Amino acid sequence: MPNFLNQRGIAPIVIILILAVTAFTGFSVYKSSKKISIREDKTTETTGGNLYPKTPSPNTVDLANSGRLVSKAIEVRVDEKSPEAPRFSIKPLAGWEKMPSSGQIVVEFLSPVKDKIEENYTYFDVQPNITVFVSYGDFESLDEAHAAFSSKNNTNISSQKTTINGEEAIVAHSTKDLADLLRETLESQIKEEITKSGAVVSETELKRDLEKLLKQAKARVLSYSFYKDGYYIHVAGKALESFWDKREPQIKSSLDTFKFE
Repeated sequence: MPNFLNQRGIAPIVIILILAVTAFTGFSVYKSSKKISIREDKTTETTGGNLYPKTPSPNTVDLANSGRLVSKAIEVRVDEKSPEAPRFSIKPLAGWEKMPSSGQIVVEFLSPVKDKIEENYTYFDVQPNITVFVSYGDFESLDEAHAAFSSKNNTNISSQKTTINGEEAIVAHSTKDLADLLRETLESQIKEEITKSGAVVSETELKRDLEKLLKQAKARVLSYSFYKDGYYIHVAGKALESFWDKREPQIKSSLDTFKFE
């Protein structure tokens, strides 16, 4: 904990945002023993939670070493209900956790190391991830399928058609501004968090810190899109923009191993 907090004898207001692994648009605010999950439509759902320390415990997997790929690829069928559906394989990064499939996300991997940005009393942790989204649709081409499923909330930086491991693909770099999604709900929590913590800090001061954080709340996305046998397959790696120079080479090395079996 920073010295100025100890000297003033107050507890920090801690706001932690954790990127939802499936959509990259869900967040959580943790404080005391309550977890408030913020959906994309800005409604909330309250469940049990935990108190997080100002400085999270160090992770056992070092960021500098986490760019290594696993030796054996993971194989997945894009639609387990259809034996005729194509199969693919991908090598995740060593140490990244494989999560259960959820809805149209048929496989996802979470980084063991979180990236953190801090402003005085507030900070947020972002956990980079790689996901494979699949949807079935009757389209004439990859371009048509990609246009139908491209996120309207992302700002495209670049996009090009290429061939990846023998398959036609669209490679796209995009950004996503997370501030508008977060601001309204987080600001509504400020008074409550100050009251619960007993911290001697003004609402104005905390809002100022929050605004500084929100200016940095931008995500980068690298995605490979395919269209095969009626299935649109979107392979994407996501991380906080401030850490993208470290994260992109790692994420790209995994995405480059994606291939149909």
